Amino acid sequence: MGRTVVVLGGGISGLAASYHLSRAPCPPKVVLVEGSERLGGWIRSVRGPNGAIFELGPRGIRPAGALGARTLLLVMLGGSWLQTLEASGCVLSQELFQQRAQEAAATQLGLKELPSHCLVHLHKNCIPQYTLGHWQKLESARQFLAAHRLPLTLAGASYEGVAVNDCIESGRQAAVSVLGTEPNG
Repeated sequence: MGRTVVVLGGGISGLAASYHLSRAPCPPKVVLVEGSERLGGWIRSVRGPNGAIFELGPRGIRPAGALGARTLLLVMLGGSWLQTLEASGCVLSQELFQQRAQEAAATQLGLKELPSHCLVHLHKNCIPQYTLGHWQKLESARQFLAAHRLPLTLAGASYEGVAVNDCIESGRQAAVSVLGTEPNG
């Protein structure tokens, strides 16, 4: 009888790990366990007025086809730009952020047409990042798992990279670790 691999979490890394495990030459039985009512982790779509789709999560993801044609762009502004505005006493308003986002889209992407709908949120101090000492804690956890020969592999935004592509690669690397070889596809 073949082995069974349990993937805890149906976020993008768990989904990527499950996919790569299932593509192995002799794939194990893969059981994906997700605690919420939906897959995707932090990535989710929200339908706004008149059917507009807003993509939320570590980065905006645009679906293909007709649905993607109505998907609006996610613009993240912050860092020193926001700190400079605050220091100058500027009033931080939804209108200001919308204006700056539209200016950025026009300048960087050539999108001159105004969007049909906007959804603006101010989330201060929330750009995904790790705290001081994160890498040492992660290495310590890996050494503990190896020393105790625990059949556990870590993957996801909590460990090595917060962007969608980091999470997908993290899931692939977890599958490689479990399989001991590169999966097909």
